[in-house]
Amino acid sequence: MTQTATSPPVLHTQITFRSMQPEDLAQAWQLSKDLAWPHRLEDWEQMLALGNGFVATTADGSVVGTLLWWQWGTQAASMGMIIVSPAWQGHGVGKHLMALARQALPGYRLHLNATSAGVPLYEKSGFHSTGVVMQHQGNVSTVPLIPLPEGCRMRPMGAADLGAICAMDQAALKLDRSALLLRLMEDGRGILVDSEKGILGFSFCRKFGWGQATGPIVALDQTFALPMLAYWAGTCAGQFLRVDIPQDETVAGLLDQWGLLRVGSVVSMVTEETENDTSAQSPTCFALCSQALC
Repeated sequence: MTQTATSPPVLHTQITFRSMQPEDLAQAWQLSKDLAWPHRLEDWEQMLALGNGFVATTADGSVVGTLLWWQWGTQAASMGMIIVSPAWQGHGVGKHLMALARQALPGYRLHLNATSAGVPLYEKSGFHSTGVVMQHQGNVSTVPLIPLPEGCRMRPMGAADLGAICAMDQAALKLDRSALLLRLMEDGRGILVDSEKGILGFSFCRKFGWGQATGPIVALDQTFALPMLAYWAGTCAGQFLRVDIPQDETVAGLLDQWGLLRVGSVVSMVTEETENDTSAQSPTCFALCSQALC
């Protein structure tokens, strides 16, 4: 679905804001390349296909600002790929893009992952920090096998598992990401851990940026998450792999040992509090799908 801004606002009579279209993606990709972001044109295409966006353009049609957003159910959404050309930073372009997205998502709880430079802008827009996401990447070295508990097995994901993994994902993140998980099943590789009690965790690996990316990884606890993470790292041995994890020194230490070094971090932000499920069996997200998609 494409949202069209009503009466597109004009900034300094030079910038026009409108809905992002597929023909804008080449310029959007170039903006991200200029910032040394790893996204391929294919990554941009996949993200827009899952959601919507706005662009800021100059009179000659040049794209100088972008913002993508995704609806996860009827109450929550996430934003990402918020970029403003260096030549236009400080002119309110990012603030205007954010206002358009907020207008398109009235009453929604909004999620995003912000660079340290972007945090003040988002705080002024009603976001508050909820944690830190650490970016790990590199060429994977030898990875030891991490065994599963007795009675558990790791197996490839099948179409019949979609309902169960969507339910587990929603329980962990309070987001209905069914469309995303279906797309990951189509475009990537998925595995899960199960037992006689049912599915205990699931994860994906797919092409992204400079190589491969693993995530999301969702499981009842680290006992099931770490074997899946080790499996993907071992499968990608000798290749470039990226993993974005909520701050956890145990997981971070393992990734560093495997050659997936910590190279940066972002701040997770949300517009309102979500209720925490304190159930002992509540699943947890151990790795994000991506910083943009959450």
